[in-house]
Amino acid sequence: MKLHRNSLLTAAAIVLVLYVVSLVVGLPSWAAVVLTVVLLVLLAVVWKQPDEPRPVVARQTPAPSVVLPDPDPVFSGPPSRTVADIRLPSASPDFQFSFSAVVQWSTVLSGSRHADLGAVAVHALLERARALTATQQVTEESLNQHRLAATLSEPALDEKGQVRCWATEIRLRLPDADQKHLQHLAALHRREQTTLLERRMEQDKRAYLKDDVFATPGSAAVWWLVNHPGEVETALGLLDTLAELSAAANDLPARRASADAIEHTQPTRAELAFNSAVDTLVAPDRSHQQPSPPDTGTQPPSEDDKPSQTSARSAGLNGSAPRSSKQTPAEYREQFFSE
Repeated sequence: MKLHRNSLLTAAAIVLVLYVVSLVVGLPSWAAVVLTVVLLVLLAVVWKQPDEPRPVVARQTPAPSVVLPDPDPVFSGPPSRTVADIRLPSASPDFQFSFSAVVQWSTVLSGSRHADLGAVAVHALLERARALTATQQVTEESLNQHRLAATLSEPALDEKGQVRCWATEIRLRLPDADQKHLQHLAALHRREQTTLLERRMEQDKRAYLKDDVFATPGSAAVWWLVNHPGEVETALGLLDTLAELSAAANDLPARRASADAIEHTQPTRAELAFNSAVDTLVAPDRSHQQPSPPDTGTQPPSEDDKPSQTSARSAGLNGSAPRSSKQTPAEYREQFFSE
């Protein structure tokens, strides 16, 4: 047990008094010390005795007061009616929107005689929605829904002013079949645009090659040199080819570069028919030829010699050398075609 402060002060005062008394009486100093120690031991024994237990008085805590919550106020909302999957027109005659919403209304005129104000509110709201969706494009589905929700959420009166109606939980969408059809049309439209652009690019390239690059053989040669700088000798070897390409690009006959190409051309059908007629005329002349008599002087030509002279004259008129009587038909044909 711990000593209190008052007990310590009491013990110190007793020791001091005993010491003063021993000095006054004339007792030896050791007798005063022994007396003081004995007195302190007695005090310690007395103070170590336990105190009598005191009755514990329990404090009564007041019971907490129970506070009951106030009941929530009950509000009666406006009457409502749900409409779902109502078809509304769009800006495209081939597509229609699907409209769903919760229609709410409040009565304006007390004592209205209409038996179903909900039908009046639904009809008025659908008319407002129809007027909005008829001008909207089917490709802007999300934008159309937000625009429609912002407009139809504002209360408005019907035509006769019986109810004030508005809508909540508005949903506007395209049916699945129309959505697939719209995606297919969009894909076809993109493909058409791509085809038209590719065709236009091809036409521009063809016009560039025809009207600019291959307009003349010179422009074709310059174009080749621009794409192959420094290859002048190669360009000289390609002049005939470039000239033929230029002629073909402008729908002109191909130009022959040498006379050998003209000599090796195939005879036409008219030339072959003329060749056969010449063979027919020459063959009888050779069969009637006889050895000529010795020269006896100048004699007039006979009637047999007239065809040969006529043939020679006609050959001279055509610009070729007169043919001798000893010339064969094959040599004559070769000379005719070569000239």
